[in-house]
Order: sequence, then structure tokens, then C-alpha cells
Amino acid sequence: MNKNQNTRQLIQNLSAPLREISRYVREHRGLGAVLFALLLLVYGKAAYSNDFYVDSEVILNNPGTFYNWGGIGRFGLIACKCITGLKWYNPYFSAALFLITMWIAAMCCCCLFSYLGYGKRSYISLIFVCLFFIFPTYADQYMFRFQSFEIILAMAMIIAASAYFLLFMKTKNPAAFALAVLLDVFSYGIYQSMANLQICFLIALYLFGAEHSAAAAQKKQVLWSIVHFIIGFTIYEVISGLFFSGASYLSDQIGWFSGDLAWTIRNLLAYVKHVLLASDVFYPLTYAVCVIAAAAAFVALLIRKALKPSLFIGVCALLASPFFLALVTGTPTVYRAQCMLPFVCAAMWLFLVHLISSYLPGRQLMRSLWILLGCILLFLQSSVLMRMFYTQDVIRDADRITAEQIMQRLDTFSDTARTKPVVFVGHLTAKGNGSCYTKEQAASFLCYSLFEFAYVEGVPVEYPNYHNTGRILGYLETLGFCYEMPDKEVTAAAEAVSIDMECWPASSSILETEAFVVVKLSEF
Repeated sequence: MNKNQNTRQLIQNLSAPLREISRYVREHRGLGAVLFALLLLVYGKAAYSNDFYVDSEVILNNPGTFYNWGGIGRFGLIACKCITGLKWYNPYFSAALFLITMWIAAMCCCCLFSYLGYGKRSYISLIFVCLFFIFPTYADQYMFRFQSFEIILAMAMIIAASAYFLLFMKTKNPAAFALAVLLDVFSYGIYQSMANLQICFLIALYLFGAEHSAAAAQKKQVLWSIVHFIIGFTIYEVISGLFFSGASYLSDQIGWFSGDLAWTIRNLLAYVKHVLLASDVFYPLTYAVCVIAAAAAFVALLIRKALKPSLFIGVCALLASPFFLALVTGTPTVYRAQCMLPFVCAAMWLFLVHLISSYLPGRQLMRSLWILLGCILLFLQSSVLMRMFYTQDVIRDADRITAEQIMQRLDTFSDTARTKPVVFVGHLTAKGNGSCYTKEQAASFLCYSLFEFAYVEGVPVEYPNYHNTGRILGYLETLGFCYEMPDKEVTAAAEAVSIDMECWPASSSILETEAFVVVKLSEF
């Protein structure tokens, strides 16, 4: 009987965060309704779009496979595909899960920081989580719909792990600590960049609790945060190394051993400058505004002799955390992996609203202005994000028309042409209108035509025509038209034959030989 009582007590203790989020959702129905409406407004069209994206053809044309996720240690992503039945890609089911999971993650995030005493008012919580989840750096990630739902699920697990870590700090219940670690490990197995997001959350938990914690409690939390992260990441690396090809997605990005240390450092400094100056549509002014506001708040608190060292350390650590992964690897973080910056911007905005309201003079006016600024930043972020989705739609519509024209031309050749390898030589640039982003404005796969995926600037490919042909034929197969894939020798022969040919869409841009069919898109 005593054992049963202990078990029930353990279950009751571990279910505390779930009961808290359930209570929070019931008490904030209006917040939940408005939040879901905003998420649907921004992501509804993109979530249910079937536009082609890089790497998509591998999964669409080979249902039941897992691409290369096992080889790079994404066992959590594989598990999600098996559990949900999404090995055979179902775009509508995946889109529904994407929107629902994003709403759940956002509400959990609101609940977590409301529990810490921040964002108790619904409109503040709404701006906070929207600044987090409606951020342009997610554009690449969300357009790759074959893992969008799972990435949001990984974020929700990070939020849950943070809640159980807080429960452990409060109750010293080892089961809560173990559950937090397990959630972390699974989230890292979905997407390794969640490890850096967890660091950001742990820093935020320290910062948001530092105001009411004694120095000894703060030191304990920092110590246990480090232990918590090291244990979780070590378990992930062991599982990945033992059971999944011994590969590590993060280790492939190490740039410190490139041989040119000075170039690596300059590259990293240029990346930090790029983010600070908002030099790209993926990095809006939100982060720079938070940095400037934090510096101004520090000066004001210093003048009033109210600046606590714990707050200073926490704010500096949180603002620097988006760059931790880049510093560890020696390689700037790519857009779709930069899930830390949106959270840091949102958390800093929330913290500064509280700081202004609590310590600085004229706090009501300043607080209102800061909330207004948050709304402006949110509008700018969402408008950029939706313009990215629009750019993708326009470019893919043009690609589909071009693909149909090429296939119609191929159908005019002999019946044996369908049995011969088809080689595409050169590439076509993306076709967009004046409202679309250009590659110079947003250097992302979103702004590239699928007829030039092997010619992306800054991503060198050893055999561009061979790889580009594979991408194009893969896309044509997703439309239901299968052509023979050439090998590298056939591709080289087609390149030689194409020298005297005209470029697409000229009538002589497609030529059938005895061994292959060559389509010349451009000079190479």
C-alpha cells in the first residue's frame, strides 16, 4: 500500500506542469483563440501548400523511406514519422499537426513564463510568443514541410523540459530531472539545433528567476543547468554514435579545422555584424532593437544604482546565446537552424517590458511605447515571412510551367526517347515579379528555381550538371513523369554535345542522340 501511495504521489508530482498548462489554457481562452487566428493567418497558406522544395523529391518519390535522417542522428524525427504514419507524406495531416503543435507550443511557452511572473497579461503574452514563432528565419524551415511539424514538436519538448527542470529545482525530485533530460534527448534527436535552443531557455530561466532568488539559489541553478545540459547532450551523442551510423550532424559543420583560422574568425565576426545590423530579410531589426534597449536599460539602472549583477550577467548571456553554436562550430548558423534568435528576441522583449515597468521612471508611458514597438516589430516580421511565402509560390508556379513545356517538347521525340537518360546542361534562374524577394535580398533556396538547385551561390558542387539533372528529374517524377537518370560519364558526353546547341527555349535546345537526350538550359 505504501508503494502504491508513493507511485501515486510521484505521478501527481510529475503531472503538475500538465495541470498547470491545462489551467492556464482554460483561464486564457481569449488568448488561445487570438493566437490560433494569427498563426492561421500567417502560416495557413504555407502550411497547406504543396510547392516543391529542395530535398522533397527524395521523400515524395520514395515513400516509406527516411531520407538520410538516420545517418545524421535524427532518431527522434524517425520515431515521429513512425508514430504519426507520416513516412508516406500526407500534406494535409502534416499541415494540421503543424498548426496545432505550434499553438500548443506557444501556449506552453506563455504558461511557463507567466509562472515565473512575466507576461501575466494576455496581450503581453500574445506579443511575446508571436515574436518568437512568427520570425523570418523560420521561412526556410517551414517551407521544408516534411519536418515542419516535428521541429515545432521538438520546440514544445524543450519548453516542457524547461518546466520539469524548474520543477526539479523546486522539489529536488530526481524523476522530474530525469524526465527533463529525456525530453531534451528526444528533441535533439528530432533536430540537433534544439540543443542550442535549450541553452537559451536555461539562460532565460536563470534571468527571469534571478530577481527573486538568493545568490546561493542562483549558483545552484546555474550548476544544475550545466549538469542538465551536459547529461542530455551526452546521452544524445551516445545514442547517435552507437545506433545511427556514428554520425553527428553538428560535427560535420566544424569550421575551426578548415586550415585558415583568420578567415574563420573574420567569417564569424561578419556573421555577428550581419545579424546586429539586420542586413538580411531573415534577420529583422528585432534583435538590434533588443540589444540597444537592453544597453539603455543598463545605463538607466546604473544611474539609479539599481543594476543587479545577476540581471546584467543574465541579459548579456541571453543576448549572446544565438551565437553559441556558431562559436562552437566555427561556422555561421544557417537560417533554418537559427531557431535560437527568435526566442531570444521574444524573451528579451518580455523581460524589458517587465524591467521598464518595475524600475524606471515614467514606467507607464515607457511600457506603453515598448508594447507599441513590439506590435510594430511583430508586423514587420510577419510581413517579411508572408512575402517569403509569396515569393516561393510565384517561383514554383513559373517552374511548373517551364517543366510542362519541357515535357511537352520531350514527348515530340521518338518513343525510344523515354528509355534514354535525360541530361540537363546549365540552369535556369528563378522567375519572379517585382513583389518577390531576389537572391540578393534573401539568399535562400526559397528564392532559387528548382532548375538551379545545384548552382546555389556559396554551395559548391563538384559535378553541377549531374546533380542539377538529378534534382530536375526528381521534380518531374513528383509530377508523375519518370525519365532515366544519367551517370556522370553520360553527363560529360552530353556537355560536349551541347556546346554548339542553343539555350532553352530555342527549338534546338533539346537534342536526342543514340545514347541520351540533352536539354540545354544555359551556357555552363
